[in-house]
Amino acid sequence: MNIPSPFEGLEIEKELVCEFFAVFSRLEYSLKELGYCRTRHGVVHPAWWRFSEEIAQNVHVKVGSELEKAVNFLCSEPPLIQISAQEWQFQELHGEREIEKAIDAACRVRNNLFHGGKHTPHSPPERDQRLVESAQTVLLACVEACTRLKEVYVCL
Repeated sequence: MNIPSPFEGLEIEKELVCEFFAVFSRLEYSLKELGYCRTRHGVVHPAWWRFSEEIAQNVHVKVGSELEKAVNFLCSEPPLIQISAQEWQFQELHGEREIEKAIDAACRVRNNLFHGGKHTPHSPPERDQRLVESAQTVLLACVEACTRLKEVYVCL
């Protein structure tokens, strides 16, 4: 039996997918190390919403920067939420400030990529690549904006 690569048919560069997952998982671990966590059914999870509310004041989005472009894209064209096997729907992003919403969108990008749905033809060409690039830009800006987070993230 010849099983194709899971990257076959994916409209996102393989290296970017791998790097994005590494950045995301390292950041999630760092958040839990710093106490940005909650327990649900005996399992610890990162407290993304609390983190986004607190980090928002420290992330400075400069006009014309790659970060501004990433935030604008994620907020204006957020990833959809899969609500059934074949159905996707729009849902408002969490947060009051644009950076909070962009962080929520970055989490959706990770969920959609990790749990599937990126091998389907429903996305316009290059959208998925741009979503992952933008999400990674936002996440790394968060790491840069918090000294304690950066120390944990870098020292893993």
